[in-house]
Amino acid sequence: MHELNKRFKADPLGFMNRLIMVTLPAQPCPTCHCVMDLGQGGWAVDNVYARPEPMVLTFDFVAGAFGGNIPAGQTFGQALGAAAPAGLAFTNAAANYAALQVMKVGLARVANPVGRWTRQYTAYWLPWATQGANELHLNDPHVRFFFTAMFSGCTFCVATPAGGAGPANVWVTHIAWDPGVNAPAAWGGAALAGGVNIDARRLSAERAFYTARMGAGTNVRSVALRPDALPGFAGVPPVAAVPITALGGPLPAMHGRYCYGDNPALVPNPGIAFIAGWRDDNDHWHFAVQKHPGGFTALGAPMQRAVHTIVPQGVQQFL
Repeated sequence: MHELNKRFKADPLGFMNRLIMVTLPAQPCPTCHCVMDLGQGGWAVDNVYARPEPMVLTFDFVAGAFGGNIPAGQTFGQALGAAAPAGLAFTNAAANYAALQVMKVGLARVANPVGRWTRQYTAYWLPWATQGANELHLNDPHVRFFFTAMFSGCTFCVATPAGGAGPANVWVTHIAWDPGVNAPAAWGGAALAGGVNIDARRLSAERAFYTARMGAGTNVRSVALRPDALPGFAGVPPVAAVPITALGGPLPAMHGRYCYGDNPALVPNPGIAFIAGWRDDNDHWHFAVQKHPGGFTALGAPMQRAVHTIVPQGVQQFL
């Protein structure tokens, strides 16, 4: 609405630097009022359209304004929980966040077509899984955008298959903060290393994903909460995650991992982030992470160490 979709499609990085991107819980479709909950995994169990599996959906952005700072003790998502996007124009100086909404779910939109004025578009959607990991193979050239659930402890990874067609057919995964005790069956199903150490098990799941999906001669591309190094494997050396800076930085030349925690040197380590992906004119995939103000502790509680203005705290393209 109000040129938001057009602006995002034309310049995803510029959009991410201008507006904080969010998936607010239980956002209703503005015309048919079906609800697809894109929040932190809280899918509406009584809603037939709330389907948590990875899929292709039709999306629309709606902008809103949140004045002032995040209240003490709240995350950005909590502060916005009671807010409703007002449909502000991209050029409106008051607009400081854009909510991603589902515009076509099943047959709910049949009687209310709005594509002619919303410029709605399809995108891959990758939710997170409780004590596990979800993955998608982004191999449909007609689907040119990608979104995943907001991050508050999870890890996101991109694996590129070998060969010239690899950059257009990448695999992606969203690994939960607690990944469970075994890797997904598609990654071999082995027990994750680390025992009771959740951070170590999350790194083990990341390693299992790359071992299963990464092509020879391609590079690791991950976004994680913490800077802890990904253990080496199959000719890939250990790869630590570097903090996302306020000004961002160049694309990594080789392996690259980034951490979105507020202060990676501290434990617990609050952090929250949003990731989007898009194809270029050669159909190759690119991804960027947007670091949000606020976050969660390692135990899942909201935490603020300082007052944050409602602006992106850094945007980093990593592929």
